[in-house]
Amino acid sequence: MANKRLEDILRLIALLQDVQHSSANPFDVDILDKILVLKKHLPDWEFLDDLLLDSQALVELSQVVKLQDQWLKHRASSLYIDPLLVQLKVKLLPKNELAAAFVKSWHPLAQIDQLSPQGLERAFVYWRDLAPMSERFKDQFGSYGTRPGIVDYQDLVDLKIFTQDQFETRLNSIDDELKLKSGEEWIDYRDFVKGKSVDETILRSYILAFLISEGRAVIQIDPLSNKISVAWVNGKATGEAKSVAIPVGDQ
Repeated sequence: MANKRLEDILRLIALLQDVQHSSANPFDVDILDKILVLKKHLPDWEFLDDLLLDSQALVELSQVVKLQDQWLKHRASSLYIDPLLVQLKVKLLPKNELAAAFVKSWHPLAQIDQLSPQGLERAFVYWRDLAPMSERFKDQFGSYGTRPGIVDYQDLVDLKIFTQDQFETRLNSIDDELKLKSGEEWIDYRDFVKGKSVDETILRSYILAFLISEGRAVIQIDPLSNKISVAWVNGKATGEAKSVAIPVGDQ
């Protein structure tokens, strides 16, 4: 029976230490339940070593509570809201409540009392004479001007930044490099993409994004430390895909 109690405490200590040294959610630990376990066994301890183990478990438990506090502060400071929760709430809102929420949060930059007839006329003339989006950058970028804000593989080929063979060669080179450095273990994302110049860093991160999109690599972000890690995948990654924006440049 005594051995069973010691095993319970040792397993608890191992669990708490694992949470502290990993990116696991600290709220997965039921603090109250663990305290009740310690309280249950406390009267049964007879030796100093047993009491020291009990004290260590309590210290580890307090560190997890500290992690929970840091987690909440981080989410609060970044105004974090779960996107799925927002999506669900929007879908469940009646149309009149959704319209009321929009009006309440809408803060236009210009108000009618700030405009003059002359200003309205200038604005009308500007928008009337403004070339369509498909025509604005046609001289510089050809058909690329029809899709502002999007750069895919075919755009790079059309703009003569890459030929198809060059892109495939560079893609396979980054894949081989990631396989060598990662070996299916997590490595620091920024250390991997960092090049000798800002342009090279951007290029490496762009090509790595293709590998991730194809499931040949995976990426994770620690919400507490904001550390970004990447790993090579043997085969193809599965699971739900999510869009992640990562700024690159001077680091």
